[in-house]
Amino acid sequence: MLHTALSALLSHAGEARGFSRTSPSMKTSAALWLLFAGSILATAADAPFKCVLSAEKTNIAQGAVPILKVSISNDSGKDIHLVGSLDGSDLGRRFPHCTLSLMDSTGKPLPSKPLGVCANMNPLKPADFVKVPAGSSFNPYDKGFFGSYQLERIKELPPGTYILRFYYETSTKAVQDYLGGSPFVSSQVVSPEIQKLFESVPDMHIKSNDLKITVLP
Repeated sequence: MLHTALSALLSHAGEARGFSRTSPSMKTSAALWLLFAGSILATAADAPFKCVLSAEKTNIAQGAVPILKVSISNDSGKDIHLVGSLDGSDLGRRFPHCTLSLMDSTGKPLPSKPLGVCANMNPLKPADFVKVPAGSSFNPYDKGFFGSYQLERIKELPPGTYILRFYYETSTKAVQDYLGGSPFVSSQVVSPEIQKLFESVPDMHIKSNDLKITVLP
């Protein structure tokens, strides 16, 4: 189907420019276009991880908070471990980065507001690593993990339509970037168990779909 559509398109374009369907130029162009389009489709189909953001309700009353679900699917063909949103993950203070972008109806990010945070962060525990078997999915906002401060901002929004987008990033080679704890402690000891679990976390930097939320008066 893809080959037929592209061939017809290139044939029409070639005739408009005075090329015959069998000319070397047209054959080369068609081959290049098919190779390019095929590589795009293969990349999309073979992506090892995908992220979907959804909500129980996309229309909420003013002052309410939407109940969100993030589903990161493991299509890599092997079992992995992922870490949910930790204390400080939503602000990018530690890995994994679990950030929720809040935008207006045109996709423009809403102005950020000053936010007071505690210097200390909850320490990383072995239980924070969740095994995600091949073919299954993972919610970094699941029970036992932290939500996003952006949800509190939604309470203050006037009626209108807004866009949410979720980002998840694990791409760091240092387990120390996950640890948390106190900034006044210069170094922390990493247990062999945590080190082993960390090594089973794949490099990942993905974003979700755009989710529209309407705040009703």
